[in-house]
Amino acid sequence: MPWYDWNESLNIGVNEMNDEHKVLIDLMNQLYNQTEKKASHEAVLKTFDDLAKYTHKHFADEEKYMESIAYPEFKTHQLIHAKLLTQLDQHLTSFRETNGTLSDEVFDFLKMWLNAHIKGIDIKYGNYSKTLKKSA
Repeated sequence: MPWYDWNESLNIGVNEMNDEHKVLIDLMNQLYNQTEKKASHEAVLKTFDDLAKYTHKHFADEEKYMESIAYPEFKTHQLIHAKLLTQLDQHLTSFRETNGTLSDEVFDFLKMWLNAHIKGIDIKYGNYSKTLKKSA
């Protein structure tokens, strides 16, 4: 059973970004499942590293998209991305330096990111892009 399921509340109305969000959720589910099954530190680290790399790629893609539509809150959104990346990278570094398992704090952070960021922040550029399509 997945740790987190994609659902319509995560649909921001931009298909390419929705698809990338689904990849992120899949990677988070893999990370959770590996942790639950007590996979090796190396296996979990590889998945966590893949998640971090994909997150960097996704945020760059998202920022490129926001620039392409001249999203007025782009700079603020970019700052939020920087903060999330710093937090994610800190969790990854901490895990890399230990031989332990991922803490609930990591999964709480990931769940907050999905719920608050996608539903509360990303939806804004999705809604903005819809207004552009209507006026075109």
